[in-house]
Amino acid sequence: MAGGITTNSIATNDIAANGITTAVARVNFAAIFALELAALGALGYAASRGTAPLAVRIALGIGVPLIAAVLWGLFAAPKAPFGNPAVMVAVKVLVFGSAAIGLVLTGHRPLGVAFAGVVVLTAVLAHVLPSPDPTSTTSTTSTTSTADHSAPAAPPTR
Repeated sequence: MAGGITTNSIATNDIAANGITTAVARVNFAAIFALELAALGALGYAASRGTAPLAVRIALGIGVPLIAAVLWGLFAAPKAPFGNPAVMVAVKVLVFGSAAIGLVLTGHRPLGVAFAGVVVLTAVLAHVLPSPDPTSTTSTTSTTSTADHSAPAAPPTR
């Protein structure tokens, strides 16, 4: 009987710990999304600075983040159509690194360094924390299978 109480206590503690880590993982993924948007903004800002004519600066301020967003969507997004892991890492390093360097080169060194540090921190946390996605195979908080929540199968055709 005492063994059952201990087991239940351990199970309750595991559920509480998994709930907290899942919550932290969700906050981390929200921070990553905010950093992705901030990178696009920083790229636009850095590209629009300089001594070029106004029309060129406007075109660069719009074009550079647009190109970065397209690259991100094709290679680095969670459901990217070209999901090569090496290319995904290269695009992420290119976008985040260019944003940080752009901030430094436009006279915002502390902001660029802080941006790069937060990007590294969130990337490390994303690999250490469990996935907050309930359909993920690494989630330990789900007690039901994902098949229970799927749409019913279509009847066979004759």
